[in-house]
Amino acid sequence: MGYLDALAEDAARAAREVVVVMDNAPFHTSGMVREREGRWEGMGLRIYRLPAYCPHLNLIEGVWRRLKGFLMPRRFYDSVSELKDAVLHALRIFGAVEVHC
Repeated sequence: MGYLDALAEDAARAAREVVVVMDNAPFHTSGMVREREGRWEGMGLRIYRLPAYCPHLNLIEGVWRRLKGFLMPRRFYDSVSELKDAVLHALRIFGAVEVHC
């Protein structure tokens, strides 16, 4: 939520429209998000929601399918750290660039 607030503020400051594309995950359609949409739109941030179950329109779905189906071993990970290492390793094989926030 904080990211979208900051993005809306940046859009207002720059006087330009910014479009954010979201799928219909529950956290994207929560009451808190819906309540702020009008304010964000007034600041220049427009939310565009993909139609229900359209993985072909949501490019990250193809990435996750390849990661889970081919690049990561299907097994139980003993820790979050071990799972994170496996995901990062798979992303490197995939050719992704690691970004630190």
